Amino acid sequence: MVRRTCALLITCPTMARMDSDVGAVHAPQRFIVGYTADDRGFEALALATSLARRADAELVITLILRQPSPYSGAESGLYTNDPIVRERVTTWEREALACVPDGIRARTELRAADDEASGLLDAVAEHDASVIVIGARSNPLLQAIAIGSTANALLHSSEVPVALAPVGYGHTTGVTRVTAVYGTRPGAAAVVGTAVEAADRRGVPLRLLSLLPADETAETVVDEAAEQVRRFGGEALGSRAEEVLAREATTVEVVGGTDLEDAVTRVDWIDGEIALVGSSRLAPRGRVFIGSTAQRLMRRIPTPLIVIPRDYSYGPASV
Repeated sequence: MVRRTCALLITCPTMARMDSDVGAVHAPQRFIVGYTADDRGFEALALATSLARRADAELVITLILRQPSPYSGAESGLYTNDPIVRERVTTWEREALACVPDGIRARTELRAADDEASGLLDAVAEHDASVIVIGARSNPLLQAIAIGSTANALLHSSEVPVALAPVGYGHTTGVTRVTAVYGTRPGAAAVVGTAVEAADRRGVPLRLLSLLPADETAETVVDEAAEQVRRFGGEALGSRAEEVLAREATTVEVVGGTDLEDAVTRVDWIDGEIALVGSSRLAPRGRVFIGSTAQRLMRRIPTPLIVIPRDYSYGPASV
């Protein structure tokens, strides 16, 4: 397999320009990008770049180096005296930054950890980041998103949303639509509210999508969505959400089928779209815990998927 690379576009990430059309109502963000020097890393970086456009976000491109065991005899710490290792890491950093277009703030960071997931969670805590972005594991069954060991650990422990790039993902020109996939169970408020915030921040259309059998009219679904948003972020977000929900670009879809997989096949998706789903009711409060429904959606939805923690609280630096 030929690994993808990018032509060098920037050499000093601290001097990268910031998107100038971001509304002042939203606070700056940091996205932790779980980067590996392979296709999975490039796909994660592509998704992070798309999410960052018009969102006043800085990318912290994080390379996790395995922490040496005290019994291995290897030198401790991130750096060694081996020039080959140093050169290889420097090359990885240059390749990653080369994929970040002008206008997106980005920097690389090396971290030592026992495993990739714990290293990324440490980076989130240190940088007060709002989301973790990772790539999916390649799967011989050609699933859009397959869960590897790192994704599995993050999807059962993260306190911030986890964004997963499908295999082969390469869209970098910005989010084109935000879709909230939600039902009537507890936790829908966090999904809908985060979707409203994400769409409003970027100035893109919002879609509210229910894949559960329903006999309600679209107007009823909109009213319920507005109430979910009020519960999610308080009256301030609720009033702004009503404006977003009233826009012509906001759509509501209630799609049924013989089962969840059949319903998903009846939904149209556009290039650059992102889909948000909630965590299981079994999730500890404030943490991601992917449930069976979200796992089934991963196998069918062709767009990036962002899993929202249970009872996720609105903040000015949300996704």
